[in-house]
Amino acid sequence: MQHGPSIYATVLALLILLGIIWLGERVLAKWHPVYAGKKVKTGYRLTTALAVITLIFSRWLRPADSFPGVWFRYLLYAAYIWLVGLVFLLLVLLLGHTMRILARRLRRKAILPQAATGPAKAGQEPTLTRRNFLQGALMAVPAVPFMISTYGVIGGDSIIVVNRHTLLFPQLPPALNGFTIAQISDTHMGNFFGMDKLERVLAMVKRERPDLLVITGDLVDDLGLLSPLINRLTAFHSELLQGIFFCWGNHEYFRDINRIRRALESSPVKVLANSHQVLTNGLVLAGVDYPWGNNKGEQEGKRRSYFAQAMQGIPADSFTVFLTHHPDFLDNAFAAKVPLSLAGHTHGGQVAFGGVSMLPVQYKYMRGMFRQDGCYGYVSVGTGHWLPLRIGCPAEISIFTLKKGMS
Repeated sequence: MQHGPSIYATVLALLILLGIIWLGERVLAKWHPVYAGKKVKTGYRLTTALAVITLIFSRWLRPADSFPGVWFRYLLYAAYIWLVGLVFLLLVLLLGHTMRILARRLRRKAILPQAATGPAKAGQEPTLTRRNFLQGALMAVPAVPFMISTYGVIGGDSIIVVNRHTLLFPQLPPALNGFTIAQISDTHMGNFFGMDKLERVLAMVKRERPDLLVITGDLVDDLGLLSPLINRLTAFHSELLQGIFFCWGNHEYFRDINRIRRALESSPVKVLANSHQVLTNGLVLAGVDYPWGNNKGEQEGKRRSYFAQAMQGIPADSFTVFLTHHPDFLDNAFAAKVPLSLAGHTHGGQVAFGGVSMLPVQYKYMRGMFRQDGCYGYVSVGTGHWLPLRIGCPAEISIFTLKKGMS
């Protein structure tokens, strides 16, 4: 079964974007007289139209198998910088406009008592230089949101960090003491994650010398990269003691799940879809499919069913690592006392302050490490993204070293 964003969600997103564009132009014109000019308005509209057309082409009008080329990536950078900047611009100007209104009211209250004492003395006229300075500063304010969006788009797409975690388990079998697992997730190979970036990520993984690599879904969006991707993972598989394991994400369904399945089946990458595998050292890896559902209740039912299928037949005393794309499965894993679960999907919200996601859509398990009754669950913020914007939430490669001991 193929899945994709509903037409209603797509139309709603476009309407919200158009609303932001329209409101941004109106607020910008009121912010400073220079932005009310005809030339500025024309430039605003033309730039916005080009950005929207570029965005639409990248999502819906591009060729089925591949993107036009590397040059298109940079055009997309510019489009996203502009459109994301408009969102930040609207927030900044609305906040600034509110502050200006409050400042005017406070200034009036301060001026009225002075007016009652009589006219100002000679030599106390307001200085024009200060006023001009403030006017110039106000005119420059709209540049700040675009500086932030430039940092978020360019820096967010280029910075990848390695987060290392040493986890203690009293029940860890001696053969697994020091065993290391590398996790990448949500690469979304395509516009902003090409083969060059994959080479960079695999080189970073290799330097950590893990025993195996797990990929927790949303691997590829541009199917033109599928063949070279499979070839590279096949070669990298031989460099790992225990190989590469994968579980399905939602974006595999958005593209062509059957084609991606056939490609993975032709490779040594092991797909865990509501199943498990026992490794030579006794470690058990279990993985689940993405739990599609029309509502929360249906999705919960799918999760229970998928998790039960994946865990069926695993001895109770086995040390199991559970792989999932959707982080809600962590509830199932914690309830079953699975020692370690690895998830993705959320991208950590991509914009965060103080480790707290600013994304309007929130998940119970949003990002980072969670613990319950001696069990660990980790939600990766992703190694890639389909929207190139990260602030306070850099893309990551996660490394987990298993150690025997009391936590």
